[in-house]
Amino acid sequence: MTTPAERAKRAYDHLRLLHSIHGDGCAGRWIAISLADGRCDNRLYDSKAEAIRFQLHETQCAYFCFAGVPLLKEIQYFLDANETLYDAGFSLSDPATYLNPEALL
Repeated sequence: MTTPAERAKRAYDHLRLLHSIHGDGCAGRWIAISLADGRCDNRLYDSKAEAIRFQLHETQCAYFCFAGVPLLKEIQYFLDANETLYDAGFSLSDPATYLNPEALL
């Protein structure tokens, strides 16, 4: 089983990789991060709705909109908050819902 710290590190590595490949082309684009292990499909989506549509189960992912690469601790808070809110019955997968990792600190 993946720990929250391992999950965050894996997600952080994916974010850094995507940013190193696409640079400023990432800005405003979305990725889906697995809440189980921090993996992603390494695809940039134009909208949150599109990112959701390509997932097997929408509530098994956190949806991140690029505005730069967050710090490792920010992505860990972001993933933990998404998981906690999903577990409490909230639906963050609504395309109009946006959770900013920087607002969680």
